[in-house]
Amino acid sequence: MEAARTRNNLRDWSGWDYLPGIAFMVIGVLAILEAPLASVATGIYLGAMLAVAGVFGMAGGLGHLGTRGALVAALLGLLSLLVGVAVLYNPVAGAVSLTWLIGAWFVVGGLFELAMGFTVRLGRGWLIIVGIVNLLFGALVFTMSPISAFVFLGYLVGFSLVSRGLWSVLFVGEVHRVQGAFKEAIA
Repeated sequence: MEAARTRNNLRDWSGWDYLPGIAFMVIGVLAILEAPLASVATGIYLGAMLAVAGVFGMAGGLGHLGTRGALVAALLGLLSLLVGVAVLYNPVAGAVSLTWLIGAWFVVGGLFELAMGFTVRLGRGWLIIVGIVNLLFGALVFTMSPISAFVFLGYLVGFSLVSRGLWSVLFVGEVHRVQGAFKEAIA
């Protein structure tokens, strides 16, 4: 009787664990359906994070003037603030720039993965495949027009959110399965 009463308590519902993953998937699908809007939102987020980090970096540097490296920290904070404000002023250009930086990351990461794939034995095939795929993604991004790069960012963010949500739901399901097996084992 007591167990039935506690299970009816909404706070004890085990489904709460699944909601963040489901939310990621829903927002990811919306981002894919409205890729340009997701790109603008990403640009605004990038600008805001750079501006906030810049303010804190400047404050930290200026607060420790006279200490080694404090002036450089303050100048780096100022640079972050200025770049953040510039991105907030034109989030579309910020989104395109971010997409091209991601393309550079694909190329550099792909080169490192290929190099590692040719030097290690364990997972060699997968590393080479991932390296080639990342190089191809990087080449694709670098050959895109600014408009295509802008929209691509929204799709990339959307697919990332859907993947993260799917992983979260599967992970929570596995945790619940292991908890159930553990409870049965000790009962």
